[in-house]
Amino acid sequence: MHHLYHTPGFILASSPFGEANLSFRILTRDLGLIGASAQGVRFLKSKLRYTVHNFFYGELSLVRGRERWRVTGVSKSTDLYCEFRDRPETLLVFARVFSLLLRLLSGEEKNEELFRHVEEAVLFARAKKLSAKLSRDFECILVLRILWSLGYLGSSPDTAVFVESPFWSDELILKMETLTPKILAAINRSLKESQL
Repeated sequence: MHHLYHTPGFILASSPFGEANLSFRILTRDLGLIGASAQGVRFLKSKLRYTVHNFFYGELSLVRGRERWRVTGVSKSTDLYCEFRDRPETLLVFARVFSLLLRLLSGEEKNEELFRHVEEAVLFARAKKLSAKLSRDFECILVLRILWSLGYLGSSPDTAVFVESPFWSDELILKMETLTPKILAAINRSLKESQL
């Protein structure tokens, strides 16, 4: 008998395989980045058909198979694509951030702090309508937090205020405005040094 795991997660990427199956890369709070599949999910009769896809965010039920995890159910799901469809700047931020996470993460390694940074960013973005300019600064802070929580970036007087808490505020984003060139240089240097 297999143990059923329940964890919140973000589907970062998916790809079809077989007749109606999907393979996923999922950032979870409790298991880290995992590879998972859903059998028959592309059939019209599948209960998971409209819930498990790219930009999904919600509570997942998972079973560990011989080679990979299997998604068996979802609850409290949110389709971030639909949520941000009328806000292309915000949607683009999360598309780039999810792509970065796929580049930086390898293997299953629990990192609750990283997950919380992404989750709080989504919750803040859902509540606020960010302009193109504010979206740039918002993305800069989120990438900074991701790199910091993965150990790719040390804390400095310039970055400390942005990484010490997972929470967001309008004031925090406005603080980034004057520091953006300096912070972007630190981010680019960190990514270059990571060789990823």
